[in-house]
Amino acid sequence: MFKKIVVAYDGSENSLKALDKAIELAKCNNAELHVVGVVRMFEFAIIDYVSPEEIEEYEKQEISKEEKYLKEAIQKVSQAGLNGTYKVMEGDPAEEIMTYADEVGSDLIVVGRRGVGGFKRLLIGSTSSNIVKYANQSVLVVK
Repeated sequence: MFKKIVVAYDGSENSLKALDKAIELAKCNNAELHVVGVVRMFEFAIIDYVSPEEIEEYEKQEISKEEKYLKEAIQKVSQAGLNGTYKVMEGDPAEEIMTYADEVGSDLIVVGRRGVGGFKRLLIGSTSSNIVKYANQSVLVVK
C-alpha cells in the first residue's frame, strides 16, 4: 500500500500520463499526492554573454511557467476528488525530486518516461533513469 505518492510534472504529455497514473494509485490506496516540478538553473555556453538581469528574468519566467503547470495538475487532482499539494523547486530535477520524496516520507515516486528535456537529456542522462537508479523509494515510470 502506498500512502504518500510524489509525481513529477512538467506539462509534457508523458508527465500527464504519469499524473493520471498517480491519481489512479492515490485513489486506490487513499494516499496523499504531491505534485512537483523542477526548474533547471540557467545553462548557456561560455561564449554567450548573458547579463545577471537576463538570467534572473529567465528564471522568473521558468518558475512562473512551472507553477502554472502545477496549478493545472492540482486542479486535475481536485477534480478526481483528491487533495494534493504542489511544489516548484530549482536545481537538478532528479536530485530535487528524490530529496523532496525523502523529506515528505514518500513511498512511491511516479515519473513519465521522458519530459520536456528532449535530446539534451539523452546526452546527460534522463531524470527518470536517474531516479530509478538512486531513489530510496519505489519508482513507477509511466509510458
